[in-house]
Amino acid sequence: MESENKDPILLRASLEKLMKSIGAPDIDSTINLLEIWPELIGEELSSKISLVALNGSTLVIHVNDPAWASQISWLEAQILERIDKKIGKGVVSAVKAKTTISKEN
Repeated sequence: MESENKDPILLRASLEKLMKSIGAPDIDSTINLLEIWPELIGEELSSKISLVALNGSTLVIHVNDPAWASQISWLEAQILERIDKKIGKGVVSAVKAKTTISKEN
């Protein structure tokens, strides 16, 4: 019975070790970023800009219009500053926007 209580802890420790070995941020930082994303960029923008991945310290987002990709590059410093304040300095060091084409036509 005692081992059942330890399994989630061991799994988390293993995931943390794996994430660290590939240069990814810790689990808590990743989850926190997902939770506060709408707050970071605003509710209206969060419907147009989707958080996709955190590759090492590069935040990858999808936008539905090339104009938004350009806008993100202009706002990158502000976005990084907000992330530093909310999650911690250095967790994210770059933002990369990719344009996705909607299939709703």
